[in-house]
Amino acid sequence: MDCICYLNNKLEQIAEKTPSLPHSMLVKDAFLFLMQNDRVSLLPIVDEQDRVLGQIHRKRFIEGVILSRYGYGIHLHGHKRLIEVMEKPEVLFPVHLTLEEAALKIQEKSEEHFYDDIIVVKDHDKYFGTVSVRKLLEALTLRSLMLARDENPLTCLPGNWAIKRYIDEKISKNEKFDVIYIDLNNFKPFNDCYGFAKGDEVIVSLGEILKRIQRKYDCFVGHIGGDDFVIVCKPELSYKIASEIVEEFEKLLPYFHGEEYQKGFYISYNRKGEVQTFPLLSLSLAITGTSTRRIESYAHLASIASEVKSMAKQVAKTTGKSAIFKDRRMDASSVLKSYYGGEYSCEEDSLKSTEINWK
Repeated sequence: MDCICYLNNKLEQIAEKTPSLPHSMLVKDAFLFLMQNDRVSLLPIVDEQDRVLGQIHRKRFIEGVILSRYGYGIHLHGHKRLIEVMEKPEVLFPVHLTLEEAALKIQEKSEEHFYDDIIVVKDHDKYFGTVSVRKLLEALTLRSLMLARDENPLTCLPGNWAIKRYIDEKISKNEKFDVIYIDLNNFKPFNDCYGFAKGDEVIVSLGEILKRIQRKYDCFVGHIGGDDFVIVCKPELSYKIASEIVEEFEKLLPYFHGEEYQKGFYISYNRKGEVQTFPLLSLSLAITGTSTRRIESYAHLASIASEVKSMAKQVAKTTGKSAIFKDRRMDASSVLKSYYGGEYSCEEDSLKSTEINWK
């Protein structure tokens, strides 16, 4: 099995395009088709618009229709059309379901039909494919094993292995996507001041915010390590998602900082071991993706992102607030918007030589 295809966790990725039969086909012709395709256990029956109307199950169709009680079924039913003898599917499975959702939906099937292949449909019940129950369980098991060996022990989010493969898959399919890189500003002095246990609480809390974002917007969330996270989403959603993350994170600042929250700063040690005042915890969010430039590989994306992340960090350091930077260098212009309403404009091709101006 190709493990990459299970990272997105969608039913459509494991569905097979099993042949479907038209509802007007004769029973004798359907029987001949089954004899010529001995690996097929279930066949969807569709109308002229490819909408699923019913199904025939190999064993039940042969025993109940072709042979019948006294073995004369083919003579009695051979010239009937499938729509007259087909079974009605107990459950149709929408293509957008996750593997876990599909496994739960199987519980809606009767005991007799529990292990039948499931029929996967697009909008308006149009046929997409089938999945055997065995294949679904194998996919779930493989996915669980892959993610368990890679997930971050603190947040239980996918780690670098899963992140790389998810992005590489998107690139190979030539899909448009944005990547939001998220990390905490001045996290080391926070740990030094409040302790590592409190620092872990911050990481876990940020992880929970991102999980809620994942459920709401159907995006991919990963934990690179430490205080670094990543989201892969549709380009039109990236800035909205980033803003929502900042908003939710800032609601937790009173809990993170306690008495220092009212002061607006806390005292800790800098990297030189000197006592210094630091602003309250904030986030740097750097956005780049395929809508602004051609991304050739995960490594290529990482090299581009390093510049964008550096710019977001620079602005957050200047303002002492959370900053969202979206790379728009395809048109030789990048625009940075602070969560607090300001906008930075970067007009040079190279971010390293860009002068930042507050508007």
